[in-house]
Amino acid sequence: MNLAETAAATDLSTLIGDFTSQAGTQFGAAAPGVITAAAGIALILWGVPKLIGLFKRAAK
Repeated sequence: MNLAETAAATDLSTLIGDFTSQAGTQFGAAAPGVITAAAGIALILWGVPKLIGLFKRAAK
């Protein structure tokens, strides 16, 4: 009995399918958090200068 006989045969398409399924699941789980963080950063970078400008105009 050799290693080839004892090892389970794995089809390349099955291996690729398993990998893409896991990657898709992980991406789907991570995407909402990444999108929320990016939106928060964009809001801060856009909103803080607008808010400072508003206070400067109100102070005059």
